[in-house]
Amino acid sequence: MDRLLEILPARPQPLIVRYGATALIIAVCFLIVLGLRPRQGVLGFFFLLPTIFFVGIFAASILFDHASGILATALSTLLIYCLTRSGETQLEPGEFILPVGAFVLASGGLAVVSEAMRSAWERAAATESTKDLLLQELGHRTKNNLAMVASMLSLQARTKTNPEVAAALDKAVARVQAIASAHDHFQRVEHDGRVEMRSYLDTLCGHLGDSLRDVRPIAVRTELDDVHLPPEQAVPLGLIVNELVTNALKHAFPDDRGGTVKVALRQGSPFVLTVEDNGVGCPAGKEERLGSRLTRLLAGQLGATIAWENAEPGCRVRLRFAPA
Repeated sequence: MDRLLEILPARPQPLIVRYGATALIIAVCFLIVLGLRPRQGVLGFFFLLPTIFFVGIFAASILFDHASGILATALSTLLIYCLTRSGETQLEPGEFILPVGAFVLASGGLAVVSEAMRSAWERAAATESTKDLLLQELGHRTKNNLAMVASMLSLQARTKTNPEVAAALDKAVARVQAIASAHDHFQRVEHDGRVEMRSYLDTLCGHLGDSLRDVRPIAVRTELDDVHLPPEQAVPLGLIVNELVTNALKHAFPDDRGGTVKVALRQGSPFVLTVEDNGVGCPAGKEERLGSRLTRLLAGQLGATIAWENAEPGCRVRLRFAPA
């Protein structure tokens, strides 16, 4: 509908343009009728004649307004009268009034309805544009609010002397930032409402690597297929990646050792997310330390299965889920 409105001329047009173009449209229809007349016979001619003029009346009404449609109706009626009063198609007045009267009524109604249709399209397009602006504003404010929450939590973490409390607050900051990053990408969703996961996870993993590896030589790499997911799947998947990458950066490379954390997302049946490192391996109690209850809860929200595997060296977490 938006593309059709882009093709149609803007309204209102000058009177001479509207009426001149309307007369030209009806003239073209008249020439088409004259060209087809010898091939159609009398019966075919009278079926075809109003149909062609209906097209012209509809075009004038859609392009301009109902007044142009009424003018097109008047011109078409005049031309039909001239055609039916000529040669072998000549009709008596009594035979002429009823069909032409029906044509005039139908054409006038078509002109009014056609303009109303375009007006409805324009109102719908304006409403859609307003809705998009409001959603963008809502997303912008939500992102700002999340950034404020992350800043407050980060400030609280720096003021706590208890290492466990400070670490918990740092994790909360990372989770809030992951959601804020998701909202930033939601503002660029496609027309079908799906999120492009490659750019989202690239941005998320880059941020985690920059903020958590400090000066250690740890690379965070991504191997991501061109996957598009609805927001209700994109958010929990992003939080799962945040949890797994954060834990790998914090626990897989002790004593300032270097290494690599790799995040891969593959299309298939099902989709497979893999977070793998070449560090010290999966520790005991991995479901509590690496996955945590939050990761398993998010996996359940996705309807996914999650498994920890020894990567030799390192640890690999594999998540399988069906796309919505």
